[in-house]
Amino acid sequence: MNISVFFSGEFGRRFLLNLAYPEMCPKLGACGLEACDYCKDYDFSSKIVMVEEFADPASYGVYIDEPLSILPEILDGDVFIAINLHPDILVELPSILEPYKALVIPVEDPKWCSPGLRNQIARHCEEVGIEFACPKPICTLKPETKFISKFCEEFKFGRPRFEVKVDDSTILNAKALTDTCGCAYYVSKKMTGYWIDNKEDFWKEIHQHQCAYPCLASMERDVEIKESPFHLGGYTMVYYFSQAVGIDALDFVPDHMRKILGLRD
Repeated sequence: MNISVFFSGEFGRRFLLNLAYPEMCPKLGACGLEACDYCKDYDFSSKIVMVEEFADPASYGVYIDEPLSILPEILDGDVFIAINLHPDILVELPSILEPYKALVIPVEDPKWCSPGLRNQIARHCEEVGIEFACPKPICTLKPETKFISKFCEEFKFGRPRFEVKVDDSTILNAKALTDTCGCAYYVSKKMTGYWIDNKEDFWKEIHQHQCAYPCLASMERDVEIKESPFHLGGYTMVYYFSQAVGIDALDFVPDHMRKILGLRD
């Protein structure tokens, strides 16, 4: 399976760096140059068939008269990922992605893709037979359809999952199994060696490391999730790391966030 990525902005650059150049992770400023032990044991550069960087969406104005005219010829692929593109470009994608099996549009900022635009794109994708996902933020992506599930499996991508070894309440080792931006790897490293005294402090420690990672999800309040994408990313990280340890963190996640993440009592 391979992917193509069209993007604008720093998040798109970091997304690509995380997939194709994991050895450059220290430059993101999390662990730092000296502390990096190159824990990311992958390189998906050979699976990226096409990358195109666009100008900031605002630079095109409110409307683009002929959005197809600024798009390059689309090379064949399996999963197409569109990050922070102008709405007039996004809405055209389903009609020109015939070779692709799935379209993923991450929403790290509420301005990237409104609920109305998302629903319109979803209808178009259904009409042409393309799977569609629009995770907000990207670390909430849940593999629910055939090809997006295959993408998540092959690229170790999606909601954070961990393998954690605990002995006598001490985390001896933690390893990220799936990730989207590098934060899960960072949390794994920082939580290794932590002694679990009580779940409240444990949750706080995970959340503190998630906040310390240079996450680019917006702090702007989103009307659908009632908080910011950044905060939803934090709840997601705490819940899934706790799950790997064997601690139920459902109480940590607010009710409205549970519904968004599809968590059940």
